[in-house]
Amino acid sequence: MQPLDGAHQTACMRLAIPAWLTPARQRALSHGLALAIVLLAGYYDLLVLRDWLGIDAHAYWAAWSHDLYGIPARHRDAYLYAPAFAQLIWPLTQLSWDAFVVIWAGTMTAVFAWLLRPLPALWFWPALLLCLPEALQGNINALLALVVVLGFRRPAAWAFALLTKVSTAVGLLWFVVRGEWRALLPPIIAAAIVSGVSYVLRPDLWQAWFALLLDGASSGDTTFLFPLRLAGAVVLVIWGARMGRRWTVPVAVILASPILFLNTLTILAALPRLQAMPRPAAMGRPRLGRAGAAPSREVAGARG
Repeated sequence: MQPLDGAHQTACMRLAIPAWLTPARQRALSHGLALAIVLLAGYYDLLVLRDWLGIDAHAYWAAWSHDLYGIPARHRDAYLYAPAFAQLIWPLTQLSWDAFVVIWAGTMTAVFAWLLRPLPALWFWPALLLCLPEALQGNINALLALVVVLGFRRPAAWAFALLTKVSTAVGLLWFVVRGEWRALLPPIIAAAIVSGVSYVLRPDLWQAWFALLLDGASSGDTTFLFPLRLAGAVVLVIWGARMGRRWTVPVAVILASPILFLNTLTILAALPRLQAMPRPAAMGRPRLGRAGAAPSREVAGARG
């Protein structure tokens, strides 16, 4: 057995890594884990492609083929979002189902690929394969992950959450807690404009959607302890905003999702892009500036 050098032993002690886990073995384990994920996720992707392709997207494509809110929740092809979303994608619904599902699934896959791009190549492909079932089934979780990322720099993106899965707009609390009041205006104004135009065109649909929301809230027609999950999402965003931890927002969006499935976890695809952003300062701590900037640890150590 090859002896371990002192530097490796010291690094292992600091990171709580077993001393026998040499860098070569760590690389071998990483490659083995990545390969296992690729094989398992690839197999599941084939199953989805065969049996569940477009199972969620079909509800959007077929929304105008019946009374928009005529199919009860939890039934296949039930449409649950604001009328504005169905109106915006109406041109796509005029395509054949085959064309629609190819465009929809392709778009969701492209969104996931962009979100995961900062990952090293070793983990990019396994992560993309893990997200692919969600893209093939065609829910909007890829777009919600995109909203989380874009929303920090373009807050108007949160209007999408307000017009689809309303409770996932819990991420807007980030701006409330941090006192960034101007960031709240773009999503509210954008959602109000789109909703206003939509309401003028079909006020009956908006009345039906409000009735659907009220009925779901009064009957508790949600899954997996939704009120508790929503409360947890609120607490998590508040803590994350105070501590400057952006990763809490996609986690909170998952918790606040009205219906929680395994595919909802793909909203975590937002994390690589969020990790690549500069970390915001925690509240109550001095911000770095040109004048009077807080000294770095290296400088402080040198002075000491």
